[in-house]
Amino acid sequence: MPILTAAVFLSAAVINFYFRYGVPHTASDRPFFFYNFYFSAALCFGGLCGFSLVTGNSVIKRLGFLLVALAGVFCGAYSVNDYYTVNLCFYCAFVSSVILVFQFPKNLYICTISVTGFILFLFHPYIVTPAWGSFFQTPQPEQIVLIALILIFLSGLTASIRFILDKNKNTYETIEHLNQVGTTMLLFNHRLQEYVKNTGEEAVKKDRLRFTSDLHDSCGYVFTNIIAISEAAISWSDPDFQKMRETFKLIQKQAHDGLKRTRETLYMIRELREPESGNIETIFEMKSILEEITDIKINIETGNIQYNYGPDINRILIRIVQEAFTNSVRHGKATCISIGFWELQDSIEMTVRDNGIGAQEIVKGIGLAGMEERVKQAGGSLETFSPLDGGFCLRVSIPLIREKINV
Repeated sequence: MPILTAAVFLSAAVINFYFRYGVPHTASDRPFFFYNFYFSAALCFGGLCGFSLVTGNSVIKRLGFLLVALAGVFCGAYSVNDYYTVNLCFYCAFVSSVILVFQFPKNLYICTISVTGFILFLFHPYIVTPAWGSFFQTPQPEQIVLIALILIFLSGLTASIRFILDKNKNTYETIEHLNQVGTTMLLFNHRLQEYVKNTGEEAVKKDRLRFTSDLHDSCGYVFTNIIAISEAAISWSDPDFQKMRETFKLIQKQAHDGLKRTRETLYMIRELREPESGNIETIFEMKSILEEITDIKINIETGNIQYNYGPDINRILIRIVQEAFTNSVRHGKATCISIGFWELQDSIEMTVRDNGIGAQEIVKGIGLAGMEERVKQAGGSLETFSPLDGGFCLRVSIPLIREKINV
């Protein structure tokens, strides 16, 4: 866009110059005058293209090209008397390119200084072009005022176009970012659900094997004894009533013991719930998944914490980390996330910080409100803020006295 604008205005300047002065044919046609103009136009266009194409924080390169473009403007515009055609086209090419290239308010500062310089040198052109300045006549004050008004109007118009372009660009980038975030978080949640499912199925499988083993050891032992005692009683050739009575009592006791152990095992199976999403190790799995599907670097410092604080606290920590990951990707556009844990005497502390864009004013949406509600239900506290050096940070404190810690 800046290069196209510069090309249009400078092409207009060259065309107007050509139709006004033509080309030199003899030495008496002042060839230096023509060569100076065309060289200045090329110099101006090259400088405008140069600082338009420079990317990143190359301030020195951009400033160098800017000075080259300014030199082309002064050498070309102040060598002729065509204020509203050739001269104005040079000014417009420079002003519009500067506004389109530099960010607000830097572009307005540069334009203000440049336009002021252009207007001042219209009163003293011989300072700029002493060698060929005899061809330039000082314009009338009303002409200078009109040129200034045109440049101010062009600056405002170009700034408005730049604002609209930036807004559309930001909207497009926001839509692209949200689409990418949606795809990323969908994949992240899908992978996390697979992990939880596999972990839960493995835990259920282990419990089933344990209960099967318990049933086999307890009931199998009882029924084996009953069978052995019954076979011994059957093999008696001279039955004794008292002895048979004692044998049946023994069989009865074995049956009662077996029934009791069977009921205990069945009650354990009945109370068995689907396993929770895990413990602190689940957070490491979430870290691995997010790092695999994005370019985000995640650092976790576990400090002196344990890896299991019971299902309630485990669930809170995991949900907070999951929501923090989502916010860092969706809103913060972070590239690095740091998570720190530390266990105090009666509480566990967790800090999650990213290097994203942060927020001057934190609005608690559904995610933050849900995190705060979970923490308050456990008797803890949650603090969110944007550090002075950028990014976003949340701190969580959860008391341990409310939950029995499973070591």
